[in-house]
Amino acid sequence: MPMDQRAPKKTGLSAMLPSAQIHAFTQASHTQDVMESLSGDWRFGRVGIEVKGASLDDAIALYATAKSPHVVVIQTDDTGDDFRAKLEQLAAVCAEGTSALVIGPINDVQLYRTLTGLGVSDYLVHPVSLYDMAEALSRTLLSMMGAADSLLIAIVGSKGGVGTTNVAHLAASISADVLGQKTVLIDAAAGYSTLWAQFGHNPTGSLIEAAKAAIDRDHDTLSRILVSVSDNLTFLNTGAEPMLNNPSQQKLFEMFLDRLLGQYPVVICDLSATSSAIQADVLARAHGVVVVSTPTVNALSLTRTLAKEILATRGGVDDAVRLVINRRGEAAPYEVPDSDVGIAVDLPIAASLPYTPKHFLRCESEGVRPGDGAEGQKLQQSIKAIMMYYLGVTATDDDSDNDDKGSSFIPSFIKKLGARG
Repeated sequence: MPMDQRAPKKTGLSAMLPSAQIHAFTQASHTQDVMESLSGDWRFGRVGIEVKGASLDDAIALYATAKSPHVVVIQTDDTGDDFRAKLEQLAAVCAEGTSALVIGPINDVQLYRTLTGLGVSDYLVHPVSLYDMAEALSRTLLSMMGAADSLLIAIVGSKGGVGTTNVAHLAASISADVLGQKTVLIDAAAGYSTLWAQFGHNPTGSLIEAAKAAIDRDHDTLSRILVSVSDNLTFLNTGAEPMLNNPSQQKLFEMFLDRLLGQYPVVICDLSATSSAIQADVLARAHGVVVVSTPTVNALSLTRTLAKEILATRGGVDDAVRLVINRRGEAAPYEVPDSDVGIAVDLPIAASLPYTPKHFLRCESEGVRPGDGAEGQKLQQSIKAIMMYYLGVTATDDDSDNDDKGSSFIPSFIKKLGARG
């Protein structure tokens, strides 16, 4: 494809499109390249796009036995009566609500009116540019489904040293690599951020630099600071700013968060070591809040206070607030038993993670992700049900089997919550 077809242009759409499926039927290599290139457009991060055949006949044959997607893209060199009759056949085998977009050989206003009168959502002329295709599909999907909100999940510790960053990292890995959601993991700690260590990187920018780049749409700077580590997981590689001169820049951070929520279906924010102003704002607006504590008297006392403040900020009893007990077994004789923790903090335990110092020290020292290896997989399994609940994923029989084998730390009630939604 010529490079000018790939060049981004300004658009009125600045939000991520809802989850959807698009099938294309074309034998033109140019159009096939355009459809493939849409995967690089952040607005289509939730949208599955596939070339399923070469012609309208292929589409009719496919949907006679298979469910049609949200949008079908058909390319044709013939827009005569025979083609229009076949469009009616296509409509007969497609599910109700499926939209069709046609790519044809000529620019003809009367043809456009005829096709839209038949129910076609849009008509484009070959060769279609990447920009025009993205705009047409965006209009179609937004007309059908409206814009969808992303999920913001906040991870906050009752105090320093409880393992908030490790839990945030595990949650992001589950969301991206286990549940298949495009996820960005960010750390609001600025110069105190340590996310980069477990990804095997050095910091490539500052939090304020990233925020300004997002607001200014400076894609070169963002591509340097937002680092992709797997097909679905990206992390904010900050921590390059001074530790002793770290203004909170609350408003700037809020704008940055808004921008990320327009680009990623799931945003997970580690709130350890950041300002109370940023913590309060994110905790109030988050779709899910995970409070991390250790099972010690001091940590649980602070957890009780923090939980009350969070619930008050969010309007009282809140099903989205979850308690994770970390480092269980570090000093067993002096720890509060799980059976007493819920009473002590007035918040039931959603997951309990064992004390595994060698595992996390290895992750920090060798640039290994906390969810890697057998021990990391067990830790991930322990909080998987929490992420399934937030993402609205229903547990399957296979999930239940895995939970029974590798997640003795998940109380039975949280498994049931995973089946909600």
